[in-house]
Amino acid sequence: MTGSEKAAILLLYLGNDVTAKVYEHLDDSEIKKISRSMGTLGHVSRDTIMDIVSDFTAVIDPEAGIFSQGDEFVLKILEKAIGPEKAKLLMEELQASSYGDLVDILANMDSKSLANFLSQEHPQTIAVILAKLKSKQTSEIISHLPQELQAEVVLRIADVDQVSPEILKEIDDVMKRELQSMGGTQRYKVGGIDKVVEMFNYFDRSKEKQILDKLDVLSPPLSEIIRKHLFTFEDVFALDDRSIQSVMREVSNDTLTLAMKTSPDEVKEKIFKNISSRAADMIKEDLEVMGPVRLSDVEKAQGEIIKIVRKMEEEGKIVLAGKGSDDVLV
Repeated sequence: MTGSEKAAILLLYLGNDVTAKVYEHLDDSEIKKISRSMGTLGHVSRDTIMDIVSDFTAVIDPEAGIFSQGDEFVLKILEKAIGPEKAKLLMEELQASSYGDLVDILANMDSKSLANFLSQEHPQTIAVILAKLKSKQTSEIISHLPQELQAEVVLRIADVDQVSPEILKEIDDVMKRELQSMGGTQRYKVGGIDKVVEMFNYFDRSKEKQILDKLDVLSPPLSEIIRKHLFTFEDVFALDDRSIQSVMREVSNDTLTLAMKTSPDEVKEKIFKNISSRAADMIKEDLEVMGPVRLSDVEKAQGEIIKIVRKMEEEGKIVLAGKGSDDVLV
């Protein structure tokens, strides 16, 4: 049994009031999984109940077990926990599609294998599927797609934005059949510009340039928007001095030296200004004697620093103004 099925049986045993209180502490995805399980459980045997709620076996009727009350029970719980309007939307989604199951399965698959599998599909189908995955995995899969597909799929992810549940269900059914394992009136947010920009932050610089160059031909407006919002190594040094100093403390001298190999003089000066004079002297010396290095190694080092900046932003240690946005720091 899955975790959501076990949780469903326990909550069904505890009843509506307790379940509603528990739901108040769960996010939407968790509520969906448990509610979907509740609606499909049917009769649960005594032995199963004893395994899951052994502390309560003394008060369980040994002949009865639990019978799921289906969608009506789920709806009542949702209404108590999150209100009628939101409950109705969640129920419609539960009934309209099991697309979340497909995403869960794909999220655990190897990116290269997925790329090989998806490369046989129409670019629009690939875009809808990838837009539902996490940006890091999406970028990995796109990197493994045939070159002639990569920019096309990125373009379609940006355009897809909303997809009808009927299309999601059709894709879900086809993918499940083809993978041999692997429901409503509202539309589901699956892609858009934000998704594409976030995804690009996981590409290496050469792949980023390759796809953007192709997008310059396929869709110049989209290419311009992406370039405007992309966060680059040089953008790190548009931060205030205190933030740069915080970032530099998390970066090794070797990584910083390699990352600076192709940096313009103004970026180098900003770095030297925000590290110790001893570290600055060492890096200057290393840069002077450093021979030719692979551009991919420099870009990898710069990427590591960008990841550190992103992580520090997520942790609230530094604040980034949105590049190309109207955000203002005061």
